[in-house]
Amino acid sequence: MSPFTRPELVVRRCDELLSVNQPLAALSSISEVFSSKRFRTTPLSTLEPILIKFLGLCVDLRKGRTAKEGLHMYKNVAQNTSVGSVEVVIQKFLEQSRDKLTEALAKVDELEGPAEKAEKVEDGAAEVEDLEASETPESILLSSVSEEKSRDRTYRTLVTPWLRFLWEAYRTALDILRNNARLEVLYQTVSHEAFAFCLTHQRKTEFRRLSETLRSHLTSSQKYSHQSHSINLNDPDTLQRHLDTRFQQLNTAVELELWQEAFRTAEDIHGLVGMSKRAPKASMMASFYEKMVKVFGVGQNYLFHAAAYGKLYSLHAARAAVSGDKAEDAELEKLSSLVLLSALAVPIGSGLLGESGKAREAGEEGEAKGRLGKLAALLGLAAAPTRAGLINDALNRHVLKRVSPELRSLYNILEVDFHPLSITSKIEPILAQLEAKPETARYVEPLKDVVLARLFQQLAQVYASLKIERVVKLASFEKDGEKEVTRKRVERFVTEACRRGDLDVTIDHSTGSIKFDEELFRSDNTPVASTSSQYDSVKTLQPSASTLLRTHLTRLATTLYATLDIVSPDRSPIAAALTSRAAAFAALEAHGADERDTLIARTQIIKRRKELADEQTARTEKQEAHQRTLRAQQKAEEDAKRAKDELRNRELERVRKEVESVKAAEAAKIAESLVKGGLKVDLEKLPELSAADLVKLQVEQIEKDKKDLSTKLTGVAKRIDHLERAFRREEIPLVKQDYEQQQTRDRVAHEQAQVSRAETLRSQHSANLAIKASLVRIMGDYHAFKTKTEADSRKAYEQEEQRLKEQLEEAKAERRREVLAQREQEKEDRIRREQEQAEQAAYEAEQARLRAEDEEREAAEKAAIEERRRKMEEEANAQREAQLAQRLAERKADQERIALQAKREEEALARRQNGIKPPAATQTGPAPIGSAAWRAERAAAAEPTSTGERPRIALQPRTVSASSPAPSPPVAEARPSGPPVIAAAGGAKPSWREREAARKAAEAAGEVAPGATAGAPGAPPATGPPRVGSGTWSSRRAAEGASQQEPSRGAYRPPQGGDRWSR
Repeated sequence: MSPFTRPELVVRRCDELLSVNQPLAALSSISEVFSSKRFRTTPLSTLEPILIKFLGLCVDLRKGRTAKEGLHMYKNVAQNTSVGSVEVVIQKFLEQSRDKLTEALAKVDELEGPAEKAEKVEDGAAEVEDLEASETPESILLSSVSEEKSRDRTYRTLVTPWLRFLWEAYRTALDILRNNARLEVLYQTVSHEAFAFCLTHQRKTEFRRLSETLRSHLTSSQKYSHQSHSINLNDPDTLQRHLDTRFQQLNTAVELELWQEAFRTAEDIHGLVGMSKRAPKASMMASFYEKMVKVFGVGQNYLFHAAAYGKLYSLHAARAAVSGDKAEDAELEKLSSLVLLSALAVPIGSGLLGESGKAREAGEEGEAKGRLGKLAALLGLAAAPTRAGLINDALNRHVLKRVSPELRSLYNILEVDFHPLSITSKIEPILAQLEAKPETARYVEPLKDVVLARLFQQLAQVYASLKIERVVKLASFEKDGEKEVTRKRVERFVTEACRRGDLDVTIDHSTGSIKFDEELFRSDNTPVASTSSQYDSVKTLQPSASTLLRTHLTRLATTLYATLDIVSPDRSPIAAALTSRAAAFAALEAHGADERDTLIARTQIIKRRKELADEQTARTEKQEAHQRTLRAQQKAEEDAKRAKDELRNRELERVRKEVESVKAAEAAKIAESLVKGGLKVDLEKLPELSAADLVKLQVEQIEKDKKDLSTKLTGVAKRIDHLERAFRREEIPLVKQDYEQQQTRDRVAHEQAQVSRAETLRSQHSANLAIKASLVRIMGDYHAFKTKTEADSRKAYEQEEQRLKEQLEEAKAERRREVLAQREQEKEDRIRREQEQAEQAAYEAEQARLRAEDEEREAAEKAAIEERRRKMEEEANAQREAQLAQRLAERKADQERIALQAKREEEALARRQNGIKPPAATQTGPAPIGSAAWRAERAAAAEPTSTGERPRIALQPRTVSASSPAPSPPVAEARPSGPPVIAAAGGAKPSWREREAARKAAEAAGEVAPGATAGAPGAPPATGPPRVGSGTWSSRRAAEGASQQEPSRGAYRPPQGGDRWSR
């Protein structure tokens, strides 16, 4: 393992290697930082310049895979702390890659000369088809033997490698940025740049791969949505960015003419729009429908091509209605012509499924239905469009008023008029005009098919059979050429129409005729598609036999109803319907105000409930967002704490290892020094020795060395003293001799130098005199030229100075004019702003006044509604009070009648007890009522008669026959366990309200104690029919045949007669 190098020194080392032209070594040295264990603990401020340098080397050497690995490692380190650093690094990487490609293109232009735009496109198409495909020996051999231009070879050599590298860089960037909400903006930006790359260099294969990559990224983001910082498609901003990217993808696919990929992109857009909670922008949808028009047009799907034009026209019409721009009106007129023309060009019978194919299998039918439904949903349609529906929609949008006269004539010929013998001659000039225009020329051929279908539809209503030659002549256009071609086209059309079920036609080649068949008993559920009014707007000249047969009962019923209306208007359903309608209108007029008030109140309630629901939803979403934020914050804190603990542990481990390594190095160094000092150290036992042992050994070695050195110095000192003295004695004469020789040599060298210097100076002086003599002759000319040059220079300087002064004055004057004009303009702008502010203030005041009036009007309406409601409540209260007063009066009358009844009962009871017959008139004394009468009855029933039986009470029947001269007074039935049953005078039974009123009146008079009446509270008293038999409860029970138990005192007993409480 190589020793760790500080990151600060890596860049310096890399620059040194690059200065000696060693890029591979520099890349290798800088790669060691990423493989080090300390890479994760290095600060990002130190790592970022290292990574930028690393990526620059990877770009220069075209090491895409190495750059990808480094970026992934840096992203893992930096994404939790500094996302901006990741964005900066990736942007720098892509910028360097694009610069290299630009340099390569500029070099090609420099070597081969600038190329035209078309030639550049050819260069892009002439290179390799797939940038990711490796070059095979066969392709190399083919390129070597094939004839190609010099520019193509240069382009393939210089540009193609950088194209491949830039494409790999885009894929690397997208792979690093995917599925991270914090890097989402840069992800979308890189996607747009990749689309621009594919479009600029016409890279169709790479565009398909890029689309698949983005699609897989979107799928994986939904799969891993539970992870932290994942893409949340429920966020409107995130979804809008994805929609923008898909719209850019759709535009690029259309520009590259990749129609299949454009259709798949449109499906992706439809899926994202369905997920979005906010409506997409009108401009984006207009661009979407415009691209779908091209896609369906290239695929020759004229039905949905026209439907897309209809949707595009709707958007433009809405925008023109809002803006009122004349340019929009002109665009709308042009679009109106295309809408009508595309709808007319839809082949007759398009969009039909089961009913249009006689031999269609069930599986094919279901598949076709699914395909049409999918296409309809792609355009936002509820159901698959039809030709008649598209034309009706165009007419409802008043398209005929905006189109040109020839298109209006074309519509009348195809959809309104009935002229089978002259349809081709009338429509041929219009087709010629359409063919002359590039934007309408593609509709000529489908219009010819529509004309042919209309011809056969109209001929089928007039003729039963027709010669083939006559049909060919009627279907021929002048530009078609030979009639044989038209004949083949007619036969092919008839064959295809019969196979689809659009026509019932038979071609008889033996007689050379065409027979128009008709099935008399064809069901209405399986019409011929092209002649069915449900799917087409063909004009019917006369009903066919099958139509008459199929609608016979319907026409008979219609005739009978019309006859009944004439013969007996009173019994006519029409008269009954008119009467019911009049009654409904009268009821509506009577209750209109109440219904309106109720509707307004209901609308307000619904609005308030909706507001409350929205507030609740907003609160819920806010709470959920807050919870998510808290969870994310908690998780981030936990991650940070965990990372901090790991960092601290790693740091402690690193320090421990460094201490151990330092100790080991010091011990090895001490041991080495000891070995060099002559001390024997067992290297195998070195790890076992402690530092103290090593220090002890070292001290011993130092003492030993000191002793040896002292011994050596003593011997040397003795030896050096005598030897040095001898050397100095022998040296003295030799030094004197050398000094004399040196003086002699210095004197000779000085004399030679002086002689040589004098000769040099003499030669230089002679040469200077010769030069002076030659220059003296031109001195006059020199002075004259100098004087003239100085004068000219002074004159030019003065002229330039004067010109600059004039220019300065002109600039000052111009500046004054500009300042004055600017001040004037500022004054005008200030005045205009003040006017606009005043107008704005007036407009706001007017709007405030209108709002105040609206609020006052709404308040008045609410007050009126409240007043009307209050009056209704007062009327209801008054009505309830009147009813209450009426019930009280009835109760009072009942009380009086009940008192009278009680009096009569007591008189009858007294007479029976005394054995006296009832007098002719009622007795004058007061009779006991209520509980007193009941107690008297109990006392009478308790006393036995002379025969030993209790006396029985002869009860009056409940009803009296009509022939009775006068009703008998009411009597009371003696009951052993409860109050007497009271019968009303005349046999009529008193109601519960009457008895309650009598009881309350008696209580008010103080005659009856409250609560003395029998019966359960709030329940009607038992006023059943009169009973016969013994006065005892058992005898009455036996006589009545009732199987009921003896009621307790005061209990309520249900009536046994025709009382209304038993109903």
